[in-house]
Amino acid sequence: MEIPSLSEEEKQKLFTEMWLGSMMGPMGFIIRKLGPEALEELNEEVARGCSVEMRGRGVDDPLKFAMNYAVVNKNIFGSDVEVEGDPEKAILDVKRCSNLEAALQFAEKGMSMTKEQHCSGCINGYFKRVAKNLGFSLDVAFGDKGCKMTISK
Repeated sequence: MEIPSLSEEEKQKLFTEMWLGSMMGPMGFIIRKLGPEALEELNEEVARGCSVEMRGRGVDDPLKFAMNYAVVNKNIFGSDVEVEGDPEKAILDVKRCSNLEAALQFAEKGMSMTKEQHCSGCINGYFKRVAKNLGFSLDVAFGDKGCKMTISK
């Protein structure tokens, strides 16, 4: 039997759904069984590991930080993203966030998740922590379909 090939868009959607699903289940379990403090500790550890890995790949300024995540969000998840700025201050504009889309689709199917919860977990639980570990500040403006992150030294 021949295995069908998927389009790039189908691959991105499938991966995003699998990735988000594999993240949400364990996070809910941790909160229920160990409490929110345990999730905070896990978030810190993950952010620390990501920042070490990023430093090792030469991510040492806000523009490289923004480009790193733009490449991942565009090519892996299929989000619509743009980057502007310079090494002192950069903007990662996530015009359409595929992770948010997947989270809201899960919510429609019964998962207890709101847009605000998803976006807060993404920004406060991950992006701000990684940026801080790299010596940057990160501010965000939320939109209907994504967000605009401003990263600065």
